[in-house]
Amino acid sequence: MLKFRDYLVEVRVDTTQNASITELFPALAFNNGYKPTDINKFADWARELDLSSGKSKSTFVTNSNAEAGKKVITTTSQMKPKFFKDKMENAIGITKWLYQLNKKKKIKNVVWGYREKPKGIPGNHAGDIFVYFADKSKLGVSLKAGTKKSKEPLLNTYVGTTFNKIGQEKKLGALANEMWSKLYSKIPGVTDVANKNNYMNKGIKNEVTNKYVEYFVKNEKAANVLYTEMLNINRVHMTKAINSLSLDEFKTWVIDNFNLQLTSTNVDVPLILVKAVGKNAEEKADDLAAMIGTLVKHKATINTSSVQEWFIEIEDATGNKAKMKMAIRSDAGVRAGKPPGQVGRLGKYLMLKMQYSGLI
Repeated sequence: MLKFRDYLVEVRVDTTQNASITELFPALAFNNGYKPTDINKFADWARELDLSSGKSKSTFVTNSNAEAGKKVITTTSQMKPKFFKDKMENAIGITKWLYQLNKKKKIKNVVWGYREKPKGIPGNHAGDIFVYFADKSKLGVSLKAGTKKSKEPLLNTYVGTTFNKIGQEKKLGALANEMWSKLYSKIPGVTDVANKNNYMNKGIKNEVTNKYVEYFVKNEKAANVLYTEMLNINRVHMTKAINSLSLDEFKTWVIDNFNLQLTSTNVDVPLILVKAVGKNAEEKADDLAAMIGTLVKHKATINTSSVQEWFIEIEDATGNKAKMKMAIRSDAGVRAGKPPGQVGRLGKYLMLKMQYSGLI
């Protein structure tokens, strides 16, 4: 029998050089009273900091996080020039935003929410940095970066994880069985090493993945047909699972998992979203948070014009209607030589990426 719980652990991908720069550098700059304008000078300034003392130390929850911070700062010298430029400019923009916020409400210090959350912050809080104000109130800030028109994911999770969180874990069996019959059993040679009941079991799964990679290398076009079908099967099962939820169950799932910007007075640590574009950053509105409390209807549907998109149509008590833009896709590629656990597409099994990128 397949043990689906083995595949429901959502592993945080190490994005040290990606997100951490836009989180850590602004926190350090604000805490030390530094106002950067040049990306190279900003990086040089950070490399000279002693993270274990003074105002820099207040940026970190633990000593191990400070050690991780040193690594983030050190590795900037090894980054590709364009990537370095983009991330450091974003860090300048977020630093500027912190100083603007400080003019409205005095900030005591800013803490990096790298691994552990700071004292007084719920462990599941979606903030990347946490602002502690002089009046002892707190604010979590979720940071995004992109272009003016880009739509960054507001939720990043996985298909298997989502089935578990909405109480539909038992339905993963039907999803796995259909993927075997329509996808994995079609991989040449796979029935020599696996069957419907064991193809995701530890050890055997690696052999299945290796057969898939061999097939992909020999016939990428045919392998991609299987991937497209995989996306469709996952979307069908996901939309059915979402539509089986009661309205209250659906609202609870969204509130608990979608990193909503809940800023009402009954929220202990409010969350806001700040997006950086170049050297500027601004707070973004959260229309879903405004609607969620008065929802009267929800319905998940597949976008037939896309291979990965699907929608959740919602309506509130005043008749306002919107669509939550969702997607299911692989977050990794396929190539010979990759360790089986890092192979994307069919190598993801029950753990394709599931994302929400806003209302339309």
